[in-house]
Amino acid sequence: MTWIEITVRVAPGRLDLTGDLLLQAAPQGIAEVADVDTSRCSLRLYLPAGPAGRSALTTLRRRLAGVGADFATRLRSDASWTRAWKASGRRIRVGRLIVQPTWMRRPAGGRTRVVRLNPGLAFGSGEHESTQLCLRAIARHVQPGATVVDLGTGSGILAIAAAKLGATHVLAIDNDPVAVAVARANVRTNRVGRAVRVRRDEGLSAVRLRADVLVANLTADTLAPVIPEARRCLAAAGRFVVSGFTTPRLPDVRRLLEAAGYAVAAVDRQRAWRAVHAVIGSRRGT
Repeated sequence: MTWIEITVRVAPGRLDLTGDLLLQAAPQGIAEVADVDTSRCSLRLYLPAGPAGRSALTTLRRRLAGVGADFATRLRSDASWTRAWKASGRRIRVGRLIVQPTWMRRPAGGRTRVVRLNPGLAFGSGEHESTQLCLRAIARHVQPGATVVDLGTGSGILAIAAAKLGATHVLAIDNDPVAVAVARANVRTNRVGRAVRVRRDEGLSAVRLRADVLVANLTADTLAPVIPEARRCLAAAGRFVVSGFTTPRLPDVRRLLEAAGYAVAAVDRQRAWRAVHAVIGSRRGT
């Protein structure tokens, strides 16, 4: 399949606004990529190279005209994406977890849990700060036998990590069929199919689990309808971890959580990105 690869470069102060505009065109996810110019941030997304993709691209150009963003496109095939990932993929260690490309050999010895990953065209290679913040949260909160819900699973990286750490019931949800297919393939590669179920769905309305850990690595605006709905899916002593936003949006996320009856137990940070660990009611702690 052929895709339109779109790279948008924007000033850091307009990163969240730009990200929200991009997600309206590509709800399956966007990725921040390294930029040699430290005064700009680069975001990347993919649209199918057909009439629907070209129409979405026209709309996106119009919406981005007012935010001062540089805009570049090129066509990428699935094969060229795979070659690029193999050229740039690397092993990443996050606490007790190692995330590595599928073609790398497993590191010998140690007590670490290895997640073998091919992200395909889904968000979640392990390199983005918000993904690493969520991996740290999973390593901190997931105990053997836990129930975990991963909303916006992308490549399935967080759901697989939870299973590797001993979770026995993991529900991974995404609304993008490409992400669902990639996540299912990665679940098979990591042999965690008994624990992880991948579902294509919108939000949490169909979830009947009570999660010990519920993680949502989305944007601040996408989190708004999720936060109140998540309470129904969270166990009384559960942790709700939200990420995918930068420092300027942290007050907005805090207000949404507190208005929905959560207490903020911790805020984790990596560069400009933040993750909030919340609990139900006034209970706090780690």
